Amino acid sequence: MKIYAVLLAAGTGSRTGIPIPKQLIKIKDREIILHSLEIFLKSSIKFEAVIIATPPPHVFEFDWNDFFKKNTEKDQIEKLRIIKGGATRQQSVENAIRYIESITHETEIENTVVFIHDSARPFVADYELHLLLNETAKHGAAFLCSGVTETVKEINPDYKNKFKTLIRENLISAKTPQVFKFKLIKKALDKAAEENFTSTDDVSLLENLGLTAVPIRADDINIKITSGLDIEIAELLMEKFKKL
Repeated sequence: MKIYAVLLAAGTGSRTGIPIPKQLIKIKDREIILHSLEIFLKSSIKFEAVIIATPPPHVFEFDWNDFFKKNTEKDQIEKLRIIKGGATRQQSVENAIRYIESITHETEIENTVVFIHDSARPFVADYELHLLLNETAKHGAAFLCSGVTETVKEINPDYKNKFKTLIRENLISAKTPQVFKFKLIKKALDKAAEENFTSTDDVSLLENLGLTAVPIRADDINIKITSGLDIEIAELLMEKFKKL
């Protein structure tokens, strides 16, 4: 089995209010993207490569190759593949899947698995990667998730009161990594392109095929760094994460 990781880092992180992509913001004196990259480079799962989708040069001019060369151990740098990301998350995933297809022999595609992960999620434990891989091997796809602790209301002008309260016990919050057998995510992306279907996560692409993925409860520490407050929270969580 060939196993690849895709690290999505093409966003600019405008919601943080900081004039650089959030993946380059430092937590404990180290850039967020390096913490997230370490999840895969130091995993006991032997990844063939980690494909990093970075912002196109016209969006953010930065020497990513030099950055990773300076900040990655010599015995690990050969596993990195830097590619140009797209204008959207889905386009970045498409670019990464096309790249994997180009470097994988057709006889190996059937047994190829892809982990897709947000670079702004630096808190994923190795045991979670193994759970994801095991469920994907059995069922074709799996993803990390968490329960919803707040009451969620759907806004819709067609409702009499414009709000509909959803049943919290029936809701989960999708996280990453989201993991797929290669042929499955490729088929889902192809169908989405044909139908001009867009989504904010990869499991939704699978749902568009009429299929589903196995949800696995993530550790509560698996937050996505989006705002300035999240950066402060991540500073506090890093010490706890290192002890997992």
